[in-house]
Amino acid sequence: MFEIYINHKFEAAHFLPGHKGKCANLHGHTWRVELTIRSESLNDGMVTDFIEVKEALNEVLPDHTLLNDIIPNPTAENLSVYFYKLLKERVSGLVKVIVWESANLGAAFFEG
Repeated sequence: MFEIYINHKFEAAHFLPGHKGKCANLHGHTWRVELTIRSESLNDGMVTDFIEVKEALNEVLPDHTLLNDIIPNPTAENLSVYFYKLLKERVSGLVKVIVWESANLGAAFFEG
């Protein structure tokens, strides 16, 4: 079994409606999306072409936007599901999406 990992950053703002902490206020992050792609075999020595996956990822990342305009409650958890659903049909072998809102805080979605 082989796995590859692809990371990409984007800038976006959000707020968490109904949250009792400071994240209820509008604020921004340098988000990072990490994809895990798995395959039992290699094609031309690769799981998949990194460039093709990065292009698919660039098509769906909402750079410099207000995430609440896309998802009503844009937590890292909800964003991981959102990106997984958008990319599952575009990226063969996608098994996990992790959304990092900082270097130390992130959430993952995978079907298991």
